[in-house]
Amino acid sequence: MNSRQIINLDSIIKLHAKENPSKTALIFVDIDKNIEETVTYHELDILISKTCNYLKDNNYKKNDKLLIHIPNSIPFVILLLASFRMGIVAVTTNPNLTIRELNYQFKQSGSKNIISIQSNQNNNISSSNVTLNNNTLVDFMNLINKFDNKFAPENVNLTDEATVLFTSGTTNLPKGVISTHSNYINKIKSVSSILRLNSNDRHYLTLPLFHTNGQYSLLAVLLKGGSAVICSRFSATNYFKIAIKYKVTLSTLFASTIRMLLISKKYKYEQNNNIRLIMFAQSVSEEELKQWQNRFKINLIQIYGMSETTGMISANPIINPKNMSMGKILDIYKYRILNEYGKNTNPFEAGELVLLGIQNETLMKGYINEDEATLQTIVNNELYTGDIVYKDNEEFIYFVDRKNDVIKRSGENISTIEIEHVILNHSKVKEVSVVGYPDKIMDYKIFAFIIPKNKEISTKEIKEFCKINLVSYKVPEKIIFVDKFPLTAVGKIQKYKLKEKYK
Repeated sequence: MNSRQIINLDSIIKLHAKENPSKTALIFVDIDKNIEETVTYHELDILISKTCNYLKDNNYKKNDKLLIHIPNSIPFVILLLASFRMGIVAVTTNPNLTIRELNYQFKQSGSKNIISIQSNQNNNISSSNVTLNNNTLVDFMNLINKFDNKFAPENVNLTDEATVLFTSGTTNLPKGVISTHSNYINKIKSVSSILRLNSNDRHYLTLPLFHTNGQYSLLAVLLKGGSAVICSRFSATNYFKIAIKYKVTLSTLFASTIRMLLISKKYKYEQNNNIRLIMFAQSVSEEELKQWQNRFKINLIQIYGMSETTGMISANPIINPKNMSMGKILDIYKYRILNEYGKNTNPFEAGELVLLGIQNETLMKGYINEDEATLQTIVNNELYTGDIVYKDNEEFIYFVDRKNDVIKRSGENISTIEIEHVILNHSKVKEVSVVGYPDKIMDYKIFAFIIPKNKEISTKEIKEFCKINLVSYKVPEKIIFVDKFPLTAVGKIQKYKLKEKYK
C-alpha cells in the first residue's frame, strides 16, 4: 500500500475492498453463545456505508461524538470504522461500566448518543440511546438494512479527531484521551513494521476492542490486508482450539492471560498451531518464560504502551528479545529518563520515562475538557509518562514502578484515588487508603484500608457499595478495617507500611 493513498483511516478499508474484495477481513467468535460470523473486505465496505447512512439519517455529522458501548463484536468494528468514514469521533467505553461511570464518560466526552446492547444499564443517561438486542451482526443488520449501501466519504483529514478513550490517571476520575487519524496511522505503520505483518497474517484478538491495544492491533493487520479473528472474551480452555481452527498467525495477551494458559489443562493438539508470534504486556517471570517455551514453543515479545500515545511505545525485537524488559523505544520517538532532579539518568539508574514526539501525530491531541492536565502531561512535545524505568547498555527499557497512584491489574490501569473517592462517599467511612498487592495471576489485587466512623460497618456492605459504583475489575478484593494509618511527618499516608503490615 502506497503511503500517499492513506489520507485517513477509512482509506485502508476502501483500498482493500477495491483490490481484494473477497478477502476475509473479520472473523468473530462468541465463545459463550457459540456464534461465528465472517465478513469480507467488500462486505465490510458495504456495512460501513450503510451504517454511515443510518448515522446521517439520525442527524450525525462530522466532528460529532458517538459513544460505542458494545462488547467485542463485528458491530463494534463497523461502528468504529463508520465513525472514521464520516469524521465522527468514536468514544469507545468498557461495556461493563456502572451507570455512574458511564454517565461521567458520556457527559465528559460531549457525546451525542450512546449505542449499546440490551444488557447494558444505560437508561436515563441519554434521551436518544440506541439499544441493540445483542451484539450479533444479524441484529445489527436489522438497524441498518434499509439504508443505501453507497456513501460518499466525508473530507476527513489526518489532523481530525478519531477517538476518545478513557484511561485511569491520578485524579479521582478517568481522563478522555483524544487521538487523531494521524495518531493511529503513524502507530499502525510502525507496529506493522515491527511485527513484520503481511496480507497472510491473522491477528487473534481476545483483548477488549474498546482499549487502545485492541484497536491498533486490529487496524495494523487491516492496514496490510490481513484478517482479524475477534473473540468475545479470553478463554484459556478455548484459546488454542480457536487459534488452530482459524489458522491465526499472531496474537496479543496480558501477563495474566499467559499465566492462565500455563496453568490450564494440557491438550495434545495445542502445539498444532500456526502462531508465529505473541505480544504481551506486563512482566512475566523468567521461570514462566521458560515454562512457556517448553510447553508451547511460541515466540513471545514483551511490549509497552499507553492510551496517551495511541498504544505501543516500546517493543522487543522478534529475534533475540529480552523479555524481562519492555523492549526498545519505537523509532518514531526519542526519549529521556529523568531522575527526581530532572537530570538525565545513566544506564541502570531509575527515573521517569519522558517521550519526545509530535502532538497530534505521535502523541495524543490531549485530554478532552482537561486543558490543565494536558499541559502538565505534554510539555514542548515531550510526554511525561509517569512510569519509572531504567535502560541497560543496549537501550532496552525495564519497568520499575508507577510514579503516581495507579495499579496495573490484568492489563487495566486503575486509579487508587478514584476507588478511594467512591468509598469515601459511603456514610460510614471516615478515611480510606487503597493499595495494590502483588498477585501471581492478576499482577495485582486491590486492598482497601478503611477507618470507619462507627463499628456498625461490614466488608460486605462496602463491597456491595463498590459494585454499584465501580466496574468489576476496580472492586477491591479485600476490605481491611483499621484504627489509624501510618503517616509521614507532613501527614501523608505511608502506603508501603500498610502493605508490609498486612501481607
